[in-house]
Amino acid sequence: MKPKLIALNLALTAAVGATAWQARVHWLQAQAERRATLNIPVRSVKPPAVPPVPKPEPPAATKYAEVAEKNLFSVDRNPTVVIDPPKPPEEKKMPRLPVVFGAMGLPSGTRAIMAVKPGDPSRSVRAGDTIGDFKVLALDTKRVTFEWDGKQIERALEDLIDRSNPEGMTGHAAAPSPQNSGPAAPPPPQQALAQVSGDPRGEELTPTMRAVRPGDTTPAGTVVDGYKKVVTPSPFGNIVRWIKQ
Repeated sequence: MKPKLIALNLALTAAVGATAWQARVHWLQAQAERRATLNIPVRSVKPPAVPPVPKPEPPAATKYAEVAEKNLFSVDRNPTVVIDPPKPPEEKKMPRLPVVFGAMGLPSGTRAIMAVKPGDPSRSVRAGDTIGDFKVLALDTKRVTFEWDGKQIERALEDLIDRSNPEGMTGHAAAPSPQNSGPAAPPPPQQALAQVSGDPRGEELTPTMRAVRPGDTTPAGTVVDGYKKVVTPSPFGNIVRWIKQ
């Protein structure tokens, strides 16, 4: 066994020596190539001749306008003046519709008790009359048509009833409740007239009926010159009239 081991060791030693020799040979070749490359002198090359730059022509005066029209910081700059279109007129705001206290169909036509706004004195209105900013074009016991600013506004009387006053009509006393009090005796005409200056009766509606003058505070049952003040409840509120006895 020993001769074989000796022979194997000798072979390995020879292989290592051959590898080291080959490595040294390659290293020497690389060093020779490096020295040959670094020692090559660089040949200077003369640069080509540069032709002279032509002198720019002076700008013409007619081109100055283009400079003023164009701007690097505002691409939309131009001499065209843009005039804003006129603003459309603001739409006129319609005022509040008059309030309704009641309506009655009469031989002379339907009449309604209206006021310009809650709290204002009420008065009798018929078709063709003007109340506030509105003109009454048509009127019946259920609907009314107003004209305002050339426009027609149609509403149901039920939608225009003033429900802010529990008495039903501004400036008029409510009818007494039969559960709480008995029939009230009418006060003397002199006492009734003392509560309002002048005749409390308004315009004549029929030969036997007259309207109530705005500001009348005389109680129901008052008799003045043969006319008795009568308060009649209705779905639209209390209807107050002077009825001839």
